[in-house]
Amino acid sequence: MFGLDTIVSPASTWLMGLAAFAFVSSITPGPNNILLASSGARFGAKGTVRHALGIWSGMVSMLTLAAVGVGAIVTTAPALGQALQVLAALALLATAYGMVRAPATPTASSGDEPRTAGKPWGFWQAFGFQYLNPKAMMMAFTAAAMVPASAAPLAAAAVMIGVFMTVSMPCTWVWVLSGVAMRQALNTPARQRAFNWVMAVVLVATIPLGFVPMSQVA
Repeated sequence: MFGLDTIVSPASTWLMGLAAFAFVSSITPGPNNILLASSGARFGAKGTVRHALGIWSGMVSMLTLAAVGVGAIVTTAPALGQALQVLAALALLATAYGMVRAPATPTASSGDEPRTAGKPWGFWQAFGFQYLNPKAMMMAFTAAAMVPASAAPLAAAAVMIGVFMTVSMPCTWVWVLSGVAMRQALNTPARQRAFNWVMAVVLVATIPLGFVPMSQVA
């Protein structure tokens, strides 16, 4: 019934709350940010672009689904929510295992040319990972819950996507570039191996995020 003019009204303070939530949830550690920092360190900024694009596109799709009410199916179906939580935990464990098993070869000492073995994540790999990323699901469902009930779903999705992309894209690159900044330090196999282990342990530490009851996400 109501459209975009309703949810961007000057009287609507929820936009500021949404922007604040987007910033805090995007800049704080989580599976995406840990993987981006690791990729930045191993493959450089250029090598991480497709990974970042996959994350952003996956989040856009999740925000859209949450805005039109698909997220309510997960939050109101305990069995489905538990299955997603278990799959998320397994996905994070498998990703962490892959990180510690990655070849421990030193990175380039300067520039953005990767010297590490292996290859960075591609677009679709990062896109699909969002649907097994507990923090991404929490962000999408919580953002949808913040939208005024009078807002039209598609208009709400457009506003959420605009706010999240404006806020989260710079946050994404903070993590990528923090990884790039560590490249010069990872110039021996031992340091590279230690870095991979630290990133894997931190990634596993995010698993409890996925076991927040779905009914309490909002």
